[in-house]
Amino acid sequence: MSRPVTAATAPAATAPPTTDEIRDAVAQTVGVSAEAIADDTNLVAVGLKSLHMMQLINGWRRAGHRVSLKDLATDPTVGAWSRLLS
Repeated sequence: MSRPVTAATAPAATAPPTTDEIRDAVAQTVGVSAEAIADDTNLVAVGLKSLHMMQLINGWRRAGHRVSLKDLATDPTVGAWSRLLS
């Protein structure tokens, strides 16, 4: 049986992802070139779906960052996510 995650047992957050790392992760997830994604590009317009967002969230949570689907869906742009994760 696993222990519940508490402040004492939660993994320490790593450095926040850079804007370029976020852009690269999105590009790889949806299968487009990173150059096609500007900081203010609506990521839904380039094919990002909620399932993709959940995949990205899972990776960021494993790295110790607190983020939710609602957070990302509110403003689905690389720039907004960079500010959110920093």
